[in-house]
Amino acid sequence: MVENNKKEKTRRYKTVKKGILVCDDEKPIRLSLSEMLFNYCEIVEASNGRTAVNVVESESLDLIIIDIKMPHMHGIEAIGKIRQRNQEIPIIVCTAYRKMKDDFTIKNSDVAAFIIKPIDIKALKMKVFELIGA
Repeated sequence: MVENNKKEKTRRYKTVKKGILVCDDEKPIRLSLSEMLFNYCEIVEASNGRTAVNVVESESLDLIIIDIKMPHMHGIEAIGKIRQRNQEIPIIVCTAYRKMKDDFTIKNSDVAAFIIKPIDIKALKMKVFELIGA
């Protein structure tokens, strides 16, 4: 009986992680969301709307998670500026302001999802994976 001592050839494929911008002025929230997603995605953090707009201009992103009430640029204004540059990227709004969900501006800003704080992590993770296919 002849044994086959040849090693099987293996192939390795590099997977490209999806890019997500997490924008919230509260550092613990940014860190929590980043830690939740870093195994699946490349995370970029921003602490205000102005920085978020700059990141969208310089990074390749697949999703944005953004707060509404932030310093330097309100989230709604940031979403408007982001939409001027990129109509396709899904945006998830996470905010403590329940009334904003019914706000006319939010309804017409091409927001993919609206999640109320405190964030249901399981629901957010499901929505993220649904939107980016991770």
